[in-house]
Amino acid sequence: MDANASPAVAPTGSEPLFNPFEPGFFDNPYAQYAAIRARGRAHRTAFGALVLAHYDECFHLLRLPGTSVDERNATGIVAMPLPPDLEARRDDNQRSILTLVPPDHTRLRKLVSNAFTVRRVEQLRPRVQAIVAELLDDLDAAGRDGDPVDLIANYAFPLPFIVISELLGMPEGDRLQLRAWSHEMTRTLEPMIDEASLRSAMVAGDHMLEHLADAIEWKRANPADDLLSALIAAEEDGDRLDHDELVTQLLLLYLAGHETTVNLIGTGVS
Repeated sequence: MDANASPAVAPTGSEPLFNPFEPGFFDNPYAQYAAIRARGRAHRTAFGALVLAHYDECFHLLRLPGTSVDERNATGIVAMPLPPDLEARRDDNQRSILTLVPPDHTRLRKLVSNAFTVRRVEQLRPRVQAIVAELLDDLDAAGRDGDPVDLIANYAFPLPFIVISELLGMPEGDRLQLRAWSHEMTRTLEPMIDEASLRSAMVAGDHMLEHLADAIEWKRANPADDLLSALIAAEEDGDRLDHDELVTQLLLLYLAGHETTVNLIGTGVS
């Protein structure tokens, strides 16, 4: 065994603690997470999956040879059941860069890296600083009389979305609608989701995909100095991102880049 490897951890506790069906879990899962960490370092869930609750074990697992981020390589995976009319919506063809392994991941990463450069991000730094200052000034004004201010709604939530939209070069008038669709779609990131929320998220996803597809076509005809135009133009040895790959990477940027930053800010100040 590698000297730096984390020791094997046996699941502890006889009763599964992780319960995504518990009322209120989506809005506040942290009580469950705290209970899991307090019980031990690994737990077998009611679904058969193993939950690792500490950093060292997670770090070690993600670096084990043979692990994969592609669910098609998984064994014993528990797929959430869908209503019969939605079963056809399972789409394994739309693969983001986060769920691919080489050589597909390598190909996409090269193309995206050609557009998403350090220089482009650095060019946006002054604008990001200005957006941060403006939002903080608004928070200060809102709480000047001692009234409580919602940090998530008024700062953490709008900040990454404004930055992502400006980075991509998306029209300002579309941002509120895109933000609403994006937030609704994040419900599908939960381990389990009720049917009403699932249907609502799918409707939002349909609107989001249609909007992004239209934005791509408009940018093809009207390129500018922004990330979306650069992704469209990106080329590696004659290879380019096709339309579906462009839509999928944009969707990933909105969902992963937006939601994770909101959670990071909220958790960091709690």
